[in-house]
Amino acid sequence: MKDPRDHSPDGTGLAHALQDLSSVERWAERAATDGQVPPYTLQGPVDGPRFSVDTETVDGMHNVARIAPLPSGEAERAAMRSLVRSLLDLAGHESGPARTQVVLTPAGPRVVACSLSR
Repeated sequence: MKDPRDHSPDGTGLAHALQDLSSVERWAERAATDGQVPPYTLQGPVDGPRFSVDTETVDGMHNVARIAPLPSGEAERAAMRSLVRSLLDLAGHESGPARTQVVLTPAGPRVVACSLSR
């Protein structure tokens, strides 16, 4: 039976999002506790336009310096900024640059890769 919170046409969107969240949480735990952080990479194909989100973090405050290419809608840009900032918060990233790859899917933006610099 399809979960009522799942708005995907085939009922798999919520399951995929939870799997992604689990892998992101495991990566973020390692990022918060290890000295060297391997890049996060989502396994499997994700359909949609890809964007690169560059951030600079100072004292835990994440400033989105650039999104390339620039999405046309402000709602899309805001969703990407929020997603990337949440990921960096979850990872405990306190300072330095980061580059996050985001794909804009029909179900919303998804992080497919993230590389932190300390």
